[in-house]
Amino acid sequence: MANFSTAFGYKTYFLPLTSDNVDTTFADVTLSGGGIIAAIGAGPTNFLDTTATVSKYGAGATNFLTGDTVTFDTELNEFDVDGVTYTMDGLDGDHPASLIGLTNAALETDTTSEEVITYDDTSLGFAQTIATGKSWSVSLAGVADFNDGAYKMLRLTELNTVASDLRVKFVRVGPGLNTETLYGYGTVSNYSESIEAGSIVSWEATLEGYGPYRLITN
Repeated sequence: MANFSTAFGYKTYFLPLTSDNVDTTFADVTLSGGGIIAAIGAGPTNFLDTTATVSKYGAGATNFLTGDTVTFDTELNEFDVDGVTYTMDGLDGDHPASLIGLTNAALETDTTSEEVITYDDTSLGFAQTIATGKSWSVSLAGVADFNDGAYKMLRLTELNTVASDLRVKFVRVGPGLNTETLYGYGTVSNYSESIEAGSIVSWEATLEGYGPYRLITN
C-alpha cells in the first residue's frame, strides 16, 4: 500500500475523550501529561500507527505492543488497546493515535454574519454586516487496513459518539516542512467507507469543531 501520509504531507493525530473533559482553554493540549503537541515535539513514546501497533519510539526503545485488539467499553467509557487503557480524561497525551494514509485533512471554516440597521456620523451608513459566529470542521479521508489500530479507534469513536458522548483532541502538523500546527477539539461524524480490495478500505469522516481551534505558525 502506498504511503499516502508522506504524499499528502500532513501528520495528523487524535486522542479520544469524553465531552466533560474538553478544555477549550487548551491548557492541557501542549503541556506534558496531556499534551499531544508536547509528545510529538519531544519524541513520541506510544503512537498508534499503520502497522496496527502501539509502538514505542525513542532511544533504546524495544517494547512493541500489538494493536490488533482495540476495544471500547461502553460501561466504563474507556478504550483498551492490547492492555493499554485510555482514561478518556484528555490526559492520555503520550498515547495519541496517528492517522496514516491520509488523502485529506482540510480545514473548513464558516463565519456567520448578521445585517444590522445603523447610522452614525462616521460610517454614514444605514446597513452594516456584523460577524456574529464562527464554526469549523476538518474533512478527513484516507486509505487504511481494517486492522490498523488508529483506524479502528476512529471508527469506534464515531460509533459511540452519541451513546457515550465522545469527542476527540485533534492535532494536524504540516504540510511537509511547514511547521504550522492546527489543534482543537471536535466530534467525529459522517463516517463512510468504500472497500477497495481485501482488508483495504477508503474512508471519509468529518471532524466537527467543538469550541474554538488554535493555529500556530512558525
